[in-house]
Amino acid sequence: MSIAKYFDLYFKLISAGVRAQLQYRFAFVMRIVGLITSYTGTAVTMWIMLYQFQELGSWTFYEMLFLFAVAVLSWGFCIILFFHFRGLDTYILNGTFDRFLVRPINPFFHFMAMKFDVASFGQFIFSIGIFIWVSFELQLAWTIGKSLFLLLSVIGGILIQGGLLVMISALAFWTTKSEQFYWVAMYPARNLTNYPLVIYPKVVQWFTAFVIPFGFVNYFPAAVILEKETPFFPETIGYYSPLVGIVFFTIAYWVWMLGLKRYKSTGS
Repeated sequence: MSIAKYFDLYFKLISAGVRAQLQYRFAFVMRIVGLITSYTGTAVTMWIMLYQFQELGSWTFYEMLFLFAVAVLSWGFCIILFFHFRGLDTYILNGTFDRFLVRPINPFFHFMAMKFDVASFGQFIFSIGIFIWVSFELQLAWTIGKSLFLLLSVIGGILIQGGLLVMISALAFWTTKSEQFYWVAMYPARNLTNYPLVIYPKVVQWFTAFVIPFGFVNYFPAAVILEKETPFFPETIGYYSPLVGIVFFTIAYWVWMLGLKRYKSTGS
């Protein structure tokens, strides 16, 4: 099947899923409100924490808000595209994953297109609002180059976070259980992105740069845009965020397909 046909099929599948979700409009709206409230609470916590000290690792409150908004924006897209990979082990245990293998399309693509969580638009509303507010407070001059760099960095962040979700889900092909690894790997890594990496020990900074590269989700790109120093790393490291995202996701896809070859139906 050609790439154009895959795109056409993807949009058809997600449009059906979106229509299904909009059948429950109150739950849809409340989910958006809940997400905005949750992230606003985190922002307020940052303000309280910095009220006395003004800076955290040389980052001011508004700079940290910008850092947080970049992470939230990429995570919102990641949830839409990849969050349901977290529950792959349930499909394997129930025997319902087999249906993705008997249809004439790529199983990875089919599973990815199975769900499209539109309620995550609450994260977009929050992050865009923060971007506008912070841009005024920090007097950011948004050139075409900076805007394009931010867009590519967000795409890189989506691929990095989505890649980790894909890798975690792939463990189910060997162990039949994988969701608990989300809380061991994904959840702590995401929490690290709420704050500038410069406040963490050097070993943590290197781990999030070269092992699970969550530093490229928001810290390194934000440092480029805000012209902040990145101790222990070159000043230009943030420019590699899109490339790191592509490489990391390619590895994750390869691991997932390798696990698929070892898949054996539970027969449930």
